[in-house]
Order: sequence, then structure tokens, then C-alpha cells
Amino acid sequence: MSMERLHPLSAVIRVLSYGVNGFLIPTFLAFVGGNFLPDLIGVQVPATDLLVVLAPLGLAIGGTYGYLTYRRFSYELTPDTFDVAQGVIGRTEREIPIRRIQNVDVQQNVLHQLFDVAVVRIETAGGGATEATLSVVDIDEARAIQRGIRERRARLRESNGANATAATTDATETNAATTDADATAPGTTDADATGADPVVDEPGATGDGTSTGRREDALDREGEHDDALAHGAEDWNDPAGVWTDEEDYDRLLALKFADLLVLAATNFQLGSLLFVLVGFPLAGDVATNVLLAAAEPFGGPASLDPDVMTPDQYFVLGGVAGPLVLVGGYVLSAALAVLEYYEFELGRRGNDLVYERGLLQRYSGSIPTDKIQTLTVRETAPMRWLGYAALDVETAGYAGGGGNAGTQAAVPVAARDRVLDLAGDLFDYDDPELERPPKRARERYAVRYSLVVLAAVAVAYGAAQLYPSFTLWFVPAVALLAVPPAAHLKWTHRGYAVRDDHVVVRTGFWRRRTHVVPYYRLQTVVGTATVFQRRRRLASLVADTASSATLSRSSPTAHDLDADDVDRLQRELRDRLQSHLDGDHDPASPDDDAGGDGDDNRGTDGHGGHGGPTPTSD
Repeated sequence: MSMERLHPLSAVIRVLSYGVNGFLIPTFLAFVGGNFLPDLIGVQVPATDLLVVLAPLGLAIGGTYGYLTYRRFSYELTPDTFDVAQGVIGRTEREIPIRRIQNVDVQQNVLHQLFDVAVVRIETAGGGATEATLSVVDIDEARAIQRGIRERRARLRESNGANATAATTDATETNAATTDADATAPGTTDADATGADPVVDEPGATGDGTSTGRREDALDREGEHDDALAHGAEDWNDPAGVWTDEEDYDRLLALKFADLLVLAATNFQLGSLLFVLVGFPLAGDVATNVLLAAAEPFGGPASLDPDVMTPDQYFVLGGVAGPLVLVGGYVLSAALAVLEYYEFELGRRGNDLVYERGLLQRYSGSIPTDKIQTLTVRETAPMRWLGYAALDVETAGYAGGGGNAGTQAAVPVAARDRVLDLAGDLFDYDDPELERPPKRARERYAVRYSLVVLAAVAVAYGAAQLYPSFTLWFVPAVALLAVPPAAHLKWTHRGYAVRDDHVVVRTGFWRRRTHVVPYYRLQTVVGTATVFQRRRRLASLVADTASSATLSRSSPTAHDLDADDVDRLQRELRDRLQSHLDGDHDPASPDDDAGGDGDDNRGTDGHGGHGGPTPTSD
């Protein structure tokens, strides 16, 4: 079977891209080299002459190289691997096992949508970057690749399950036969009775020394290929040779226009603040007039003239500019959210979650449910007030579609009950009652926030000593009024719960995240304590998984628990992990007999369901 090439449009794009680079580099060198080249070679060479010679040469070389990268790029979807070969000077041939593929994303920008082509990105488990990128292929070919990989992965999963079941059955029968033989003739074996060499009955062994499992796998794959051909498929990429019912699609969620408005109103991305700050100088007089008009009621300056502005006016400008930047970032975040999740649809096809979204940049991809490491129910404060939530999934692979590493928004926004239903379908999550940290953790938060405010007051007071005309040094002290409610809200929105199949960890007020981590996904369970935590006998519990999202964000962490509780939870989670690996999904808590009446230094966060085990006393 011959390997496939990219779409011809890819050749045009590569020729133009490499050609432009080939033109710009000699152009830069011509102008730079024109200054020192005459002194170096002793001949006066004008920069324009160098440009006339080098620029066309660079354009030709760059364009030729771009075309060769297209000609030397090929790919093939086989029964077990996705093969990619590329390289002009150095040749690279890569085989990506289907079993390791996590996500297959199809992306289209405006140009791609115009020409019905797409970029296919293939991501594997544990990858920090995309494993293979096909830029660009026909949109029908992209969907066929996406479908073909999904079907092969499903078939391999079924084959593994069948082989595991057969091996278990064979092992059970072998053990039963051995037991019967021992009961019939104690102290003797078949080999002793016959005088023959002992025979080891390995499950799946054959007379030719090969494994029946491997032979059956090979025959099964050959049969699948023949079946595909019998249905009219010309090769493995032909949709006529599908293995599973592609029409078996269950739509789970589709965002309506009202949902997009809610997403725009409740979504805020910190990265948008950077764009606002960079764009402020570009806005010119408009931004200046808005800033001055907003600062005028608070005693701001009439103009941005450093010669006439007082320190108090600088302080007022800074205090007004902060909220204006936040408002600008909020508006920009809303616009980006609408563009990113326009016509969002989530569905289930087989064992995969499949999605489509985007307006100017169109994305479609799949998320294997058996590769999900962690679920995260994400709720900003406005979402909670309106009764909405979002659901993120974290896999061990690199997240495409512009997401953070390993993290994808399975549901960008929906009614909270609908999000919890989907989380329950995936991980049996039932929104349990959470055990809060001890109340002395709340005292720690209050002290921390108070110190921050007092430090700001001290800095302002120091500035007032340097600039006597600055009289508003005491204004930051007003923030002390917000310290008690801020500390209480931080404490209220933290907690944990230990369930039969998973551990739940929650933190955050403005952006509350509730992490659901199955025991069988745990990699390490770590207890940490800073110097300040140890003073109050507090510690934090980190439930680490294989998700690469931890490269850009911390692992699920239960903050500021009682130090003894952290030690107990480490043992309990480790035992529950081992119980799940052994097949026992309902282990008894190792500390059930420890008892304890709890203490009044704790609280609960009621959201229905049942909480985890009651922590021991302080």
C-alpha cells in the first residue's frame, strides 16, 4: 500500500512560506553586509547590488526547499500504527502506535475553510507537544483519518479485553486441573507417573512456540482488513471499510446563543489583560481621554503632563487605570470566548467524547474516555451565581485546539446539574459533601491578607515621606475591611472528600475548581508543609496523576489540612489505589477503627451526597 501525500495546497503554502523567508534573509544580509563587506574584500559593493543578486537567489532556494518538503512528506494509516515520513536533508520515519494516540484534532482557519482543507494534529500519551502534524489535507481525508484511528483504537481495546478474559479463563482452568491432579495423587505429578518430562501448560501456548493470542491477533487483523475490502474499501482510509457503526452518535450537549452569552458574561482570561496593556499605547488619544474622564471625579489631573501632576494625582490615575484594564480584559475575554466556542457541540461515539467548535478557527477532535486522568468542575463566581458550571478533562497527552497542556474544556458552560450529570457518567461523581480544613487555617489566611495590606500601607507611607505632597498614603488601609470576608470565603471553598472510586479536592473562590481523581489514576500522593504551615500543625495533600496539565498548573491539592489527617489520607489513598489494582473496588478504610468524634474546629460544605471519612481530632 503506497503512502499518502498532503493536499496540493500544502505545496503552494510551503513554497510561499519558505520563499518569503528565503527572500527576507538575503535582504537583511545585503543591507547589513553592505557596511563591512567593502572593508573585508577591498572592493566597494553597493547594498542594492547585493540585494539584486542575493534576494532572487534566496527566493528560488527557499521556494525549492519548500516544495521538496511537500514532496518528501508522506503518511499512512496501518492497522496498528500511524506512519509519518518526512525530511529533505535528514530523513525521519516515525511509527506512532495506535494504542498510544490520545487525541486527533482537526483544525481549520478561515483560509482552510475556504478551500475545504484542514490541519490534522495527532497527540500521544505523555507528549509535551504534538506528535505528528499533517498540514494540510482534504477535509474529507482529515475526517477519515480521525475516524480510522478512533475505530482502530476501539478494535484494539476490544481485542485486549477479549485476550485478557481468555487468559484469565485459561489460567483458572489450569489451576483447577492442577488442584484435581494433586487431590487424586498427592505427592506425584503426571511426569512422575509417565516417566516423561514435565509439561508446562502455559495459557495461549501452541506447538510451534508462538502465542495463540499473538497469532489470533494477527489473524484477526487480517480478517478485519479482508472484511473492509469486502465492503468496498480500497484501502484502510476508505470510509467504506468501517469497523464500527459511525452513525452510532449520541449528542450530549450543544451550546445555544443564550449559552454563549452566559459564557461571555462569566468567562475571564487573565491573558487578555496583557493584550489590553499592550494595546493601550496604540489606542492613543481615545485611551487617554477615557482614563482622564474616569479619574476626574476622584481628583485626577486634567492632562497627562508630568510637570503639573502631583503625587496624589498619580495615585488616583493608578487606582482608576486598574479597574479600566480589568473591564477591557473582560470585554476581550468575552469576545474570544464567543469566537472559540461558537457552535460548540459535544457528543459520544463509542468510547470517545467528540467535539466541534469555533468560528474563525474551527476545531474538531476526540477525547478517549479511558485516557482521562482527572475531571475538573470549574465554576467562576458569576457562574455560581447564575447556576452554571464548566467541565474540564485532563489527559496524559498534549492538548490541542489552543488549550493548556493536557487540558480540554469538555463543557465550556452549561447548567450546573447538566455538568454534574456528565461528570457522574464519566467518573461516578455525585457532588459529595466536602470536609473543610481546620478553622485555624482560616486564621492563617486572615493573617496573610492582613500582612499584605499592611505592607502596602507601609510602602505608601514611605512614599509619603519621600514626597510630602503625597497625602493619600492611608488609602490602602481600607482593604483591611475586606480581610475577614476574604479569609472566610477562601476557607469555605476549600475541602476534600474520599469516595469509593475517587478522591475529590476543591479550592478557589473567584475561579473554583473541583478536581475528581480516580484512585487508579494516582501516580504519587505527597504531603507537603511549609514553615508557616508547620507552626499551625497544617499540611497539604497533593494527588499527582500522569496528566501533562501539571506542567503548566499544579496538581490537585487539598490545602491546609490537619497534619495528622494528611498522614492518614496518604495511607488511605495508597491502600485504595492498591485495592483497585487488585480488583477490589470497595475497600474498607484502613482507619475505620480509629474512631474519633471529630472536633468543633472543622466545618462541612453541603452539596448533597455523603462525605468522606471523619478526620481525627486535633
